[in-house]
Amino acid sequence: MSRAPRHTRPTGTRQRGPVGLGQLRSSAWNGTIFAVVAVFLVVPSLCFLVQAVSPRLFDQGSSWFTLSSFGQAFSDGLGRAMGDSLVVSAVSALGAVAVAVVLAWLAERTTAVGRRFFLLGLWAVLLAPTYLVAVGWEEIVDQGGLLSDAGLWSAHVQHLVMGPVGVVVVLAFKHVPFAYFAVAPALAAVSGDLEHAVRTHGGGTRSVVRTVGPVLLPALAAGFIIVFAESMGDFGVADTIAATAHFPVATYVLYEAISSFPTNYGVGAVVGLALVGSVAVALGLLAMVQRGRSYAVISGRARPVARRRLTWRGQVVASAFVATIFTGALLVPVLGLVSSSLLIPFRGLHWSSFTLAYYRPLLGVGGLGGPVRFSGEMALVCSLATVVLAAVLARTLSSERSGWARGALNTTLLAAVALPGIVFAAGYIFAFNLPLLSDVGISLYGTVPLLGMAYIATSVPGSSRILLGPLAQIQGSLLSAARVHGAGLLRSWRHGVIPLLARPLVWCTLLAFSGIFLELPVSQMLYPPDTTPMSVAILRVLGKANIGEGTALAVVAVAFTLGVVGAALGLFRLLAPAGWRTWHQAAERPGGGGAPVAATAAVATGAAVASGRGVRPGTEVLAGAGTTNQPAERGAA
Repeated sequence: MSRAPRHTRPTGTRQRGPVGLGQLRSSAWNGTIFAVVAVFLVVPSLCFLVQAVSPRLFDQGSSWFTLSSFGQAFSDGLGRAMGDSLVVSAVSALGAVAVAVVLAWLAERTTAVGRRFFLLGLWAVLLAPTYLVAVGWEEIVDQGGLLSDAGLWSAHVQHLVMGPVGVVVVLAFKHVPFAYFAVAPALAAVSGDLEHAVRTHGGGTRSVVRTVGPVLLPALAAGFIIVFAESMGDFGVADTIAATAHFPVATYVLYEAISSFPTNYGVGAVVGLALVGSVAVALGLLAMVQRGRSYAVISGRARPVARRRLTWRGQVVASAFVATIFTGALLVPVLGLVSSSLLIPFRGLHWSSFTLAYYRPLLGVGGLGGPVRFSGEMALVCSLATVVLAAVLARTLSSERSGWARGALNTTLLAAVALPGIVFAAGYIFAFNLPLLSDVGISLYGTVPLLGMAYIATSVPGSSRILLGPLAQIQGSLLSAARVHGAGLLRSWRHGVIPLLARPLVWCTLLAFSGIFLELPVSQMLYPPDTTPMSVAILRVLGKANIGEGTALAVVAVAFTLGVVGAALGLFRLLAPAGWRTWHQAAERPGGGGAPVAATAAVATGAAVASGRGVRPGTEVLAGAGTTNQPAERGAA
């Protein structure tokens, strides 16, 4: 007797059962996370930007739809400001990418002396806010500055630096690390087979560049877009060199519209739309570069690239190039700040010119007892809250059971990090000053809690990207095994997961602390009347022509930040359990896989934190460099 055929489901499909209580709780939790992130990251900025076309929506005008704010904005100079911002950002991005390519080639493909210290120097550049770099350059070339004391002052040099050229130079130097961390992993991951094949067929250096260059196109494009977006949204240079030189840029036009009396939200929203639109166009161009093409050149048979052994002339040229870059990006600003805080102007370089008088009245401007303490406390509290929230978001993004929440959160976070800091701060000013909130008893505008919320909101997107990689490597079986053996949820995390994430959590906290302590746009626009954040105090003293006191306060701020970072790392090394300190170190030893590349990607995604902003979406290109080749040294071909 024949048996009836069975109905089998296709291979690879899952049979879904009824939704359980656990799934409902998970969906509710994910929905709550997404709602909170959207409310504090995106909604305030959207409420602000919509004022460009609909001021009546939030009782800021009589029209439901109008374009009058666009005409007023262009009559106030928006056209010229946007043109200046676009040109400056594009040129600085090209310069930063060009420098980054050379640095990456020296570090990954040659035997250049000191290449192991490149990352240390780039880290130092990352931690320096743009407004401090700009002030340092100003104090070098200004009449009465270091060049003047040394008898080398030139009006032509001062005019050159205190103008569009200076803006481009400072932005390019400051953003070299962003481009480097986009290019270096891709260059290190490209196999030596391509170069070997070209040279086997008689090709020279030019042929190698023409062959390998297209493979690096996504990384080059990502580096350009990151620097372009950071430069478009930068407020530090706009409030220092550009403002002093009367060189209008878009971020400063927005600041003037919001800080004027009466506040012109319509014009500010138009400028914000222009900034966001320019970043969106740049990201669209990046997507076009990557769409429909394959750049996969790494396989299991890929051979490592042999390092090119430089001759003594090559070593001299390489050392001169590296010294020039780090001098412009780091040494010149540091010399400018320190010399201005220790030298009496117009006396020359004599022992009698040195003084500590500028450091003594710091307490008179609320210095060590005011801005340092206030910003230190805010940075400590907000950085800890940032890491906790970032870990929750990273866990949600890395979990396969997050469902719709993963895509929604990813899109929301990318939209948040694409917003320039000045637009984000303006959104918080507008959204939390609405009469609607006052009517329901929510009065946060002009308070310390609102400033803290803005600090956390600006730091969370970048911090979540830093922790996404480490958390994605943690398998759920670790927690499940602990729960099976009777451990609760908190104990499972404390003993099963935290030891593996200790080092990323520490670095993420320190990056957030450094960025919040010296943050400028949010601090400048949201600080309460009875408090003074560190960045506001520095620029306020400098604005009163107290150059020596202002630079002394800047030196104290940088020293305090470096001291906190050093002390925290030292305490972690001394007090943390051995397993917390050695797990990642073992992974980074030879044969440990792609740990160095993962560390580099973490740096790239967290680098903007130092300037108070999250990363740009383009940094995700680094995720493609999951392996790295350990080059072997060889002689010059």
